[in-house]
Amino acid sequence: MEETKKKRKLRHKLKDRYRLVIMNDDTLEDVYYAVLSRINFMVWIGFVGVILVAIGIILVSFTPLREYIPGYPDGNVRRLFIINSLQVDSLEQQLNIRDKYILNIHSILKGKETQPHMNGIDSLPELTNITFETSNFDSILKEQFEQEEKYGISTLYKPVKQEFQINKLHFFCPLKGSVTNVFDARGNHYGIDIVSNMNEPILSVLSGTVIMAGWTLEAGFIIQVQHQNDLISVYKHNSQLLKKMGDKIFAGEPIAIIGNTGEYTTGPHLHFELWHQGTPLNPGDYIVF
Repeated sequence: MEETKKKRKLRHKLKDRYRLVIMNDDTLEDVYYAVLSRINFMVWIGFVGVILVAIGIILVSFTPLREYIPGYPDGNVRRLFIINSLQVDSLEQQLNIRDKYILNIHSILKGKETQPHMNGIDSLPELTNITFETSNFDSILKEQFEQEEKYGISTLYKPVKQEFQINKLHFFCPLKGSVTNVFDARGNHYGIDIVSNMNEPILSVLSGTVIMAGWTLEAGFIIQVQHQNDLISVYKHNSQLLKKMGDKIFAGEPIAIIGNTGEYTTGPHLHFELWHQGTPLNPGDYIVF
């Protein structure tokens, strides 16, 4: 009974209404008054507290005031973090390229094929099982075109394909010097050896594209150039290469420096080869050294 009385008293106390009056001290006039109970007062205090907490969270989340909170990174720290992340990513890529370069050196020393430093990834989807269907419009258009071109000049004239004549090409001399070893296909010497001064530049005999530029155990630094009409020129035993694979070069442009690299060398010289459709040619028949 006593507990129930206490609960009723507490309930009545919470529901008891109180008047909050704001009075003018000079005139004793009521300026403002409010009737509140203890329950209403606690509800209003809780509501105001929730609003203040929400306003604080919004200010901290969406305004620069969050930078003044201890332990929260400011703009400079975040910018440095982004810069460091980019630098770490670039460093990782450079390390991967270096590792592939070292593996290629080991492959070259063992006489194996090398792998490219950068592997290009084709972003285009693979297209398979493509089927083409013809329509009536295609056949009508074909007949109309054939009828218009039936008596056209373009159908009467057929260009004559000119045969390739290597004798009419103007070859640049790759290196001025003394020929010490001539072309000998039976002796497996598919080029000529030219001796000249040190640090002399080696010139491309024709315009073309570099298809190989690297190191081999037998020929040292070697560079190969693909020309028109299935012609390939080869330059071996160089001390330094001035072009890399894929470069477009002009006739007479320096592509390497004379050297003495590789196992099959007897001194500073250039071993020059000329190939046509996979067959070695005697460079002395086309170039004046």
